[in-house]
Amino acid sequence: MLQNSSITQGGLRVASPNGILAQSVAGGGPAVRVTGLQIVDGVLRITGTIDGDGVFEWSGSIDQEGATNLRGPVAITGQSGTLTVDAETLLRGVTKMLADLRVESGGKITAGNVIMEPNKITVGGVDGNSILSDSKLTFANGAELRAPGSGGVRLTYGTTNIFCDGTSAIVTSGTRRVIVTNAGFQFFGVPTKTPAATGLSTGAAHLDASGNLFRVS
Repeated sequence: MLQNSSITQGGLRVASPNGILAQSVAGGGPAVRVTGLQIVDGVLRITGTIDGDGVFEWSGSIDQEGATNLRGPVAITGQSGTLTVDAETLLRGVTKMLADLRVESGGKITAGNVIMEPNKITVGGVDGNSILSDSKLTFANGAELRAPGSGGVRLTYGTTNIFCDGTSAIVTSGTRRVIVTNAGFQFFGVPTKTPAATGLSTGAAHLDASGNLFRVS
């Protein structure tokens, strides 16, 4: 009875529990076409595919479950524009940073076999220094470059390390250590030779032909 019907005034209300079924047929047009505004005050449930060409505008949260493919540019703007990602993120293309890249405490940057760890928390330290918080760059061969929270910079490889704090430089290898300051040089762990071997008196410094430093004792 409603075939080829048209309503130009009033409206059509369907309160039947069966609702409205719009079914397309082969070779026909779309089952439902809305040329104006459509408002859904309840739940819009789609079990098929949303296929559109236009602008998608949405205000409110979006809860997406499943794979998401974005094949065009994505811009996140606004004063509170924040992208939070809790899962592993894979970037296959070139990534350009036009602002700061901030890695907070607990995070790190891994580039191949090079690891950068800002705010690395440690207890104790080389040469007995207590390091509460420092930044660390670890190279593939195991060498480490640290910036201790107490100041200065330290390069460590095996049992050898070099420390500089702006006023002094300390070179340590095993039990040997040399400290250089504006006031002069200090040597620790210097090997010894007897007066008979050097012809010098006790307490003198001796530099052999190979450039090795000894203390006469």
